[in-house]
Amino acid sequence: MHTLERIYPLKMDDRLAADLATLELHMQRYEFASDSLAGSRVLDMACGCGYGSALLAERHPDKQITGIDIDPEAIAYAQANYQRPNLRYQCANAETFADSSGFDSIVSLETIEHLPDPLRLAENLVRLLAQGGRIIASVPTTPTLDGNPHHLHDFSPASFARLFSRHGLRPHERFEQIQRWEFSGLFKKPEKREARQHRSEGVGNAVLAYYRSHPFYLFRRLWSILRYGPSNRYLTCRFSTD
Repeated sequence: MHTLERIYPLKMDDRLAADLATLELHMQRYEFASDSLAGSRVLDMACGCGYGSALLAERHPDKQITGIDIDPEAIAYAQANYQRPNLRYQCANAETFADSSGFDSIVSLETIEHLPDPLRLAENLVRLLAQGGRIIASVPTTPTLDGNPHHLHDFSPASFARLFSRHGLRPHERFEQIQRWEFSGLFKKPEKREARQHRSEGVGNAVLAYYRSHPFYLFRRLWSILRYGPSNRYLTCRFSTD
């Protein structure tokens, strides 16, 4: 099964172009992260079902990769399908996970906007970072609360940078992505089955319901459309002191 927030590539229907495009966005972020790694110990925080952690491990056989996720089902799937010699998985909470040795590079992609307290996550990532290490993280930078019930926060590039700048980490390399909206099935009622036919099914009805309870958010959405067009934007950055 895959949803808006959990993608299981081995279970995907290759005929669904929008789903494949979304997976490609995720993989591009991991490719950027792979090119930004340093040191020998790497943490993939909120690794999901493990496909991104496996990419990091395959491209860096000299590094030890640790994948952490709070979902035991996702970790079990990762261990069964995306295991590599230099990769281990552990089920743990991103805000409280601890490791006495520290990590030279920490990857956390599409995680921060899901948590009630982004500052708490940022503080824990900094605690886990070895001296001179780097954090590679990403967030959406256009509004998402109206279209994704799993997102709790919106970010701009400036507010994203402030999460880490208060700890002396500055953004360096940046990777920006644009995802054009997919309108097919937007107002279609999702069918009752394990996997939806299309990732956009029924989203339009949920968005209208959101605006009814959050009417002022509609102005934020309209401003974003006027500025960026009908698209979602994502920003991935490497944060470090150097």
